[in-house]
Amino acid sequence: METLGLDCLVHLDSIMIYQKVDYLDVFVGFSSNRRYAIKSKPTDQPILYAVQDNGFWSREFKSKYNMTIRVINAAKTDLMIVSRAKHHDCCEGPKLDVFVPPGNKIGWIRYHQGFWRDHLEIHDPKGPLMYKVIPLSVWKDNKFKVVDSNQKVVGKILKKCAGFFQEAFTEADNFNVEFKDANIRTKALLLAAVFFIDALYHEGSRRKPY
Repeated sequence: METLGLDCLVHLDSIMIYQKVDYLDVFVGFSSNRRYAIKSKPTDQPILYAVQDNGFWSREFKSKYNMTIRVINAAKTDLMIVSRAKHHDCCEGPKLDVFVPPGNKIGWIRYHQGFWRDHLEIHDPKGPLMYKVIPLSVWKDNKFKVVDSNQKVVGKILKKCAGFFQEAFTEADNFNVEFKDANIRTKALLLAAVFFIDALYHEGSRRKPY
């Protein structure tokens, strides 16, 4: 069975992603690099961690999706890299490349602005469309379904309520990803999609990129 170094995800049907609250952001007003703990259950210890790796200028003055996210284990070994595509067409929506392990591109994700609603498209490294991540409501950006090329639902991404203080005064968000019967590549790509959703819909001004 191919694990791509993400053995901890093999037997899981869902994961929870908790963004760490940085209280300095609340009082100072500048954003720090985002950090996440990835768990199999809310009460369990993290199985993975994710950290943003951008400089101050990039975080404060560039688009929120212009980011690099490193997914690491407890030993701080890089297992996965999510970063803005180097060859980005200005006529299309923003893109992220996904590497598992670092250096091995397993796919890329593009933001697509639709007439009625926006969505994400997940592509194979060679280009073919694999999945679409579609909001369940035109007016909400908290619930998404993941469908394959046959419109079969293969997963869900849900933003979870993080409590009054965190929701009202910070930009730290929590998510749940469901991916029953998915292979390890799909699980990694959906995890990357969470980071993209967080950047596009919930960081900064909380406006969509267009």
